Amino acid sequence: MPNLKLEDVSIHYEEVGKGPLAYVFCHGLGGSGQSFVEEFPFWIQHFPRVVTWDNRGLGQSSQAAKYNLPLYAMDLAKLMDSLKITKAVVHGVSWGGVVTQQFALDYPDKCAALILDSTSSEVNVSASHNWYRQGEEARLDTEAKSGNLQSSDYNLPSRQVQERAGSIKPEHIESYVANARGIAGLREHPFTPRLRHITAPVLVVGGGMDGTAGAGGSVVLARNLPTAKLHIFQDAGHGVFRQKREEFRAMALEFCKENGII
Repeated sequence: MPNLKLEDVSIHYEEVGKGPLAYVFCHGLGGSGQSFVEEFPFWIQHFPRVVTWDNRGLGQSSQAAKYNLPLYAMDLAKLMDSLKITKAVVHGVSWGGVVTQQFALDYPDKCAALILDSTSSEVNVSASHNWYRQGEEARLDTEAKSGNLQSSDYNLPSRQVQERAGSIKPEHIESYVANARGIAGLREHPFTPRLRHITAPVLVVGGGMDGTAGAGGSVVLARNLPTAKLHIFQDAGHGVFRQKREEFRAMALEFCKENGII
């Protein structure tokens, strides 16, 4: 279980294989890269190297003093540099797709291609409010569990807050809230106007039955990315790579072959 020690944080990652080209997975909101390890046996058949990693403050990565989108992207860049990965097909799911967009804008030379799965470059007012509230409720849940919540300061009564207590560990809450706020911030600071600067080939996939991100975000991405290929799996929900595993794998490999990556 390797970790990369940076200036202010330790980033946990898992990898298989060697070489300067890698398939890199970026996990969703409040999650970790651990679940992608089960995908390694398939992808290592087609790529010399496969990597998954945990955002700062999540999974087995350490807590940090600061959390924001550019820092999450910078952590990935430094991880790639440490592992001597010069180019990657970066696959971001949901929140991971937001991180991937930031990474592609900040570190274009490191991107062989992108796969944006069940994600978006912008959110509307209602979605922004809901994402922000999701982070705040998680924070309140943690405070309720620790006994530090003064319910009179919030709209939600303490009993309701406690009923909504989820599985987020206290040590992960700050990064989780930053994830949620990062998505909420796509209303006032959307990536959409900047997508024209992403020149790497991009495969955009979404689910027609996705109740979390919706398929509309995938359509917006495809319309604004100059090199995008779009496919909506009409009977899939959130996270196409798992919802439609075989179809997704075949499409991703074809996409990489078409672009001379593998």
